Amino acid sequence: MKISALARSLHSSPTLSLSAKARAMKARGIDVIALSAGELDFSPPDVVVEAAEKSIEAGNIKYTAAIGMPKLRESVAKRYSQKYSASIDAQNIAITVGAKQALANTLLALIEPGDEVIIPAPYWVSYPEMVELARGKAVFVETTAGKNFHLEPEKFENAISEKTRILMLNSPSNPTGAVYSESELTEIFEIAKRHNIIILADEIYEDLILDGEFFSFLQFHENIFDNVVVISGISKTFAMTGWRIGWAIAAPELISALGRIQGHQTSNSCTISQYAAIAALEKANDFAPKIVREIRKRRDVAIEMLSQIPGFKPVKPAGAFYIFCDVKDALGKKFSSSAKLSEFLLENAHVAAVPGEAFGIEGYLRISIAASMKNIAEAITRIKNTI
Repeated sequence: MKISALARSLHSSPTLSLSAKARAMKARGIDVIALSAGELDFSPPDVVVEAAEKSIEAGNIKYTAAIGMPKLRESVAKRYSQKYSASIDAQNIAITVGAKQALANTLLALIEPGDEVIIPAPYWVSYPEMVELARGKAVFVETTAGKNFHLEPEKFENAISEKTRILMLNSPSNPTGAVYSESELTEIFEIAKRHNIIILADEIYEDLILDGEFFSFLQFHENIFDNVVVISGISKTFAMTGWRIGWAIAAPELISALGRIQGHQTSNSCTISQYAAIAALEKANDFAPKIVREIRKRRDVAIEMLSQIPGFKPVKPAGAFYIFCDVKDALGKKFSSSAKLSEFLLENAHVAAVPGEAFGIEGYLRISIAASMKNIAEAITRIKNTI
C-alpha cells in the first residue's frame, strides 16, 4: 500500500506523542507526571453535563446542519456581540469539531497551492502541518524573548511577498503565553489591510488572561471580516477539550464555504456536545474567572520553583496555562538539544515536558500548568533533583 507524499510529509503532533508515551509509562506502573498536554485538570461546569444528559434523554441525538445548530450559532454570535460591542450574527458563525478543525478548514477554504502563510515562531505545533495539508507554504518569522515573543510589525511586513495570503496569529499564545496589546494588533491589522492579507486569529485562550487585558481583532469593528477570521471554542474556557466544539467567526461567504467543506469531512460536530456548548455559553460565564485565579496561583508557584533550578529561566506568561522555559544554559555538554533534555526528564525524573523544537525554537521547554498544584510542585522538584 503506497502512502501519499502529502501524508508522508506530515509529522505526528509532538505534544500528543509525548502525552501518549507518558500514558503508556503510567500503564506500566510508572509514576509519570505529565506537564505536556494543553488540557486543564478541572471538570466542566455542572450545567454542561446536565445539558448533555438532558439532550440524550430527550432523544436530541440526530444529525444537525453541518455548519452547526442554529441555536448554538446564535449563542456564539450573541456572546461576541455583547463581549466586544460588535455586530455579529449567526451567519458569521460556523460550528466545527474543535477550534483545530476551524483553523484547518479555513486554510483549505482560503489558500491555493503555493500560497504563503506567515507564522510567527514559536508556534503551536499544528500550524505548519495544517498549511501543508492545504498545499500552502509556511513562512516562519522569528520572535524573541527580549520582545516577549511578540511578532514585531516590521518583521511581519518584511516577510510579506506577492504570494502571501494569510498571517496566523495566536493571542494568548501557545506555547509562550504572550498576549498582544491593542496597539500592537492595530499596527499588525493596518499592515494586513495594506497588503490585502487575511489574519487568521487563533483566540482559543481568550478567557484565560493572567495579567493585563485581552484585545480581540473583533474589537476593530469596521469591515473587520474583509481581513480577519477569528477562531475559538469551548475547550479552554470551559475545560471541555474532549467535547470537540469550536467555531470560526467570519464573513458569510467564508462561513458557507466552511460548511461545504465540513459537510464532506465530518458532517456536524457532535450533537450532544452542541447542546452542552449552548449551556456553557449561556449559563456558565462565571466558570473561567474561577479557573483563572487558580491558574495564576499555579503559574506564580511554578515560576518561583523553576527559577531555582540552575540553567532554567522561565518566561512569565500573561495568558493561557503554559510556561515557556529557557533551558539553553542547562543543556551544556550533557544534552545536545532540548529534545534530548525532554527525553532525559521523562525517563529519569518521570516528568513529561515538551521541547522547544516542537514549536520551532531550540533551547526551551514548554511546561504545562494545567495539572494540579501538587503535581506541578512535585514535577518541578523531580526536575531539580534530576538535572
